[in-house]
Amino acid sequence: MNRQKKLHNFFLLLIGQTISQLGSSMTGFSLVIWAYTQKGEVMASSLLAICSTVPYLIVSLLGGAVADKASKKKVMLVCDTVAAVGSLIILLCFFTDNLQLWILCIINMVNGFMNAFQGPASQVAVSLLIEKEDYVRVGGIQSVAGSIVGMLNPILAAAFLSMGGLGLVLASDLGTFLFAFTTLLLWVKIPEVVAPTEKTSLHTLRKDIREGVQYLKTQNAILLLLAAYSVLELVGAISFDGMYSPLLLARTGNNEMTVGIVSVFMAAGCVAASLLLTLKKQPKKKVSIMFLGSFMCLLGIMLFGMGRSIYWWCIVAFFGCFGSPIYGTFQTAILREKVPLQMQGRMFSMQGMITQILAPIGYMSGAILADYVFEPFMKQQGTLQTVCSKVVGNGAGSGIGLIFVLAGLIGIIITLCLYNNQKIRTLEEK
Repeated sequence: MNRQKKLHNFFLLLIGQTISQLGSSMTGFSLVIWAYTQKGEVMASSLLAICSTVPYLIVSLLGGAVADKASKKKVMLVCDTVAAVGSLIILLCFFTDNLQLWILCIINMVNGFMNAFQGPASQVAVSLLIEKEDYVRVGGIQSVAGSIVGMLNPILAAAFLSMGGLGLVLASDLGTFLFAFTTLLLWVKIPEVVAPTEKTSLHTLRKDIREGVQYLKTQNAILLLLAAYSVLELVGAISFDGMYSPLLLARTGNNEMTVGIVSVFMAAGCVAASLLLTLKKQPKKKVSIMFLGSFMCLLGIMLFGMGRSIYWWCIVAFFGCFGSPIYGTFQTAILREKVPLQMQGRMFSMQGMITQILAPIGYMSGAILADYVFEPFMKQQGTLQTVCSKVVGNGAGSGIGLIFVLAGLIGIIITLCLYNNQKIRTLEEK
C-alpha cells in the first residue's frame, strides 16, 4: 500500500473514530454531572474514573500483546461493539428509571477492559498507516480532532440535555457508534505486520508479554520517563482530571453552563496547540518541547484552583490545555521513533499501564481529601484558613481549589527535576 492510500485510510479511520468519540464524550460528560448532582459529593464522579482505570491496568499488558499479534481492525471492531452495548444498557436503565451509580461503575469497568485492547490496537494501526516523517504532524491532526470533540462535547451535551435529557445523549452516542463501526468495517484497510509464525495462544501471548517487559527493562531512559510521569499523572488525578467539574459546580451553585463554557475553552486551547503542531515542521528536540507542554499543564492546574470567576477559569483553561497536546504528541512520537513496530502494541500498553498505575489512587485520594479534609478545613475559622482564602477564596469549592494549587506546585517541582535528568535527556539523541 503506497503512502497516498495509507493516508486515505488513516483519515477515514480518524473521521469514524472522532465521530464515535464525540458520542462517547457527550455520554461521559453527562454521566459525571448526573453522578455528582445525585449526592453532591466528589466521590461519586471519582468512582466512575476509578472503575474505568483499574480494569485497564489489570489487563493492559495482555491487550498490548493481543494488539501486536491479532488483526488491529478486528480488535477495534469488537471493542467498539462492547462499548455500544454498555451505552444501550445505560439507556434502557434510564428509560425504566433504574439507573444507579453501581450500574455505571460496572459498565465503566467493562469499558476499561476493552480500552486496554482498543488503545494499543489503534496506536499500532496509526503507525502502520503513516510514515516516520509524519509522526508529529499526524499527532497534531489527531489532537485537532480530539480537541474539536472536546470543544463540541459540552456544547452538544448541554443542548441535548436541555432538549431531551440524558436519554437523547445516550441515543446520540449509539448513532455515532453505528457510523464509526460501518466506516471501519467497510472502508478502512489497515495493513498488518508480518503474520506470526506460530498460532496465537495463551502460551505465545505470555511469551510476548515477557518479551515486551524484558525489552522495556533494557530501555532505561524510556522506563524512567514513563515511571516519572506516572507521578505526574497522579498529580493530575488528585486534582484536575477528577475534579474540575465538581470544582466549577461547587463554586457556581451547580451551574452546568459554566462547566460547559470552561470546557469549550479547554478544548480551544487544545485545538490551537494541535493546529500549531500540524503546521510546524517536525523539530529535533522533542524531549524539551514535551517538558514545556507538561509545565504548562501543571501551571494551569495551579492557577485554575485560584479562580473565582468564569473569565479567569476560561483563560487559565485555555493556557493549561494548550500544553496537553504538546506533551502527549511528543511523548508518543518519541515512542514511535525509539520502539520497533512489531513491539509497539506492547510498548503502548505498558506506557498506559505505567503512566496510569497511580491514577486510581489519585482519583480516590482527591475525592477523600476534597470531601473530608480540605472542604471541611476551609469552612473553619483560623489564621491558616485566612491565609489560604487569600489564594483560593472562601465558600464551597475553596477546599478543592486548594488541592489544585498544591498539586500543581508539586507537579512543577517534579517536572523541573525530570528535565535535568541526564538519562531522560539521552532520548534527544538519534
